Amino acid sequence: MATHSELAAASLEKRRWRRVHFTVPVRVTVRKSRYTSVINSQGSLMNPGGISFSAEIDLAIGDEVEIALTEHQLKLRGAIRDRAGNQYGVEFIATSAEENEQLALFRQTLTSKLGCLDA
Repeated sequence: MATHSELAAASLEKRRWRRVHFTVPVRVTVRKSRYTSVINSQGSLMNPGGISFSAEIDLAIGDEVEIALTEHQLKLRGAIRDRAGNQYGVEFIATSAEENEQLALFRQTLTSKLGCLDA
């Protein structure tokens, strides 16, 4: 049976980017055919390709959300790629010049905050 450190190392090897451990306030907007929900949460476990957040809402893998990093005036679109209870992992999606610009600003902000990387 694999130890915790072996599992963590294997998980890290599968990742494209290393996670940065800090939290920021986020506003998550979910638009469904019949409703729009806005959730205030904390973004954490960030990397250049995504972010995680927790919310008391039922989202499915593949659902699209808008993540607004309120402190940094950034809005990023993403898709739910992972779920564990009420914790969601979002992969950012950029399909327009404006979204690419917002994602570049996020990556620049994230780079300036580097420090506590997971092992």
